[in-house]
Amino acid sequence: MIRQVSKYFLGAILIAFVAVSLTSCVTQRQGAFSSEADKKEAEKAYVRLGLAYIQDENYERARRHLDRALEINDESAPALAAKALISQEQGEYQLAESRFREALEYDSDYTRGRSHFGVFLYNQKRYEEAFEQFRQASKDMDFEERAGVFVNLGRAADKLGRHVEAANAYKRAMRLDRGNLRAHLGAVAALVDAGRYDEARPLFDQLEARIRRSSQANHTPRSLWAGIRIAQHEGNQDEVASLALQLRKRFPDSKEHREYRSMKTDD
Repeated sequence: MIRQVSKYFLGAILIAFVAVSLTSCVTQRQGAFSSEADKKEAEKAYVRLGLAYIQDENYERARRHLDRALEINDESAPALAAKALISQEQGEYQLAESRFREALEYDSDYTRGRSHFGVFLYNQKRYEEAFEQFRQASKDMDFEERAGVFVNLGRAADKLGRHVEAANAYKRAMRLDRGNLRAHLGAVAALVDAGRYDEARPLFDQLEARIRRSSQANHTPRSLWAGIRIAQHEGNQDEVASLALQLRKRFPDSKEHREYRSMKTDD
């Protein structure tokens, strides 16, 4: 409940801020724009306002502001991609895909839209297509969320069974954002899946140290299972037992715990 209140409170602040900034782009006389620069700024402001309403789950108001952006520029890739997000949230998947593709047709360099499209395809279990969208998005060296794109690239590669590519993508994300826990967890697991235990061991030890230092960092079933397999490979049965106990206590119903039990049965 606290997180939900916080989300809507922040969304309200963002909406108010963008609404105020929007008024500076528009003259008082019949809503006309004083320059082409004002048009572009107004388009951006309407898109930001639309995204703020999407975050607030107020899709009707979001759509209204995005339509205003499209009235200013009917080829606005950010507005079309934002409308695709609304369609996705409302379960209109064909329409969402059509809007994502239209946005990227108008602006193939719109990295945020391409990244969102990749997430959409991933959630549709279209991993090869998602991988390609993330691969293209990862080339944009100026994109502020590039580390997250590499994490998603790694996730798609994992789903395709291309674990070496996945590990490389996760490690790239770690270099871009040293605090990225998802990248760290993913890199360890992907290296183990690729059979690269010697490379995985130091990363796993760093992960363990990080978890001991911070209450915000925790193992996942996959990272514990990766640690068990590293220890098993090295013949360290004490570590296997310790990690397996954590896996059993914290994630008894996980796929990884079932795999561990199967490994024990095979032994």
